[in-house]
Amino acid sequence: MKLFNSRFELALRVMLILKNSDKITKSEILVLDLMSTYGKSCKIANENLHGNNQFDISEVAIRKELIDQAIAYLRLYELVEEFYDSSLGYTYRLTNNGRKIIDQVNNDYSDSYQKTLRKAIELVGKRDDEQLFSMLSKQFGVEVG
Repeated sequence: MKLFNSRFELALRVMLILKNSDKITKSEILVLDLMSTYGKSCKIANENLHGNNQFDISEVAIRKELIDQAIAYLRLYELVEEFYDSSLGYTYRLTNNGRKIIDQVNNDYSDSYQKTLRKAIELVGKRDDEQLFSMLSKQFGVEVG
């Protein structure tokens, strides 16, 4: 089984995001995950958890696909719930079982990820998709979309 850059790895990070926020969209999950793994590039952390490279923002397309797969996996095992909101579209939150599992994850990586994630959540606030990707492109200094 492939561990890095896999559906499983993204599933754990999606659960960490949902642990720190409630009822959010896939676009918000994508932006928060990118900002949390590349915190230094976004100027909200001292380091990039996934290292320094020139391709950080180019991961948007593949990461979006992996997040879709991760959410499907988490829903299959009833760790994440999907809701429809007439103004936001589909939103996601942890189930009680999902919360029990992610609360047991305690290591340096998850601690660093969540520390940067909380800064990203504050920075993102409640924005629509267009505003999210505009903000992300400014953070990384490139055009995203």
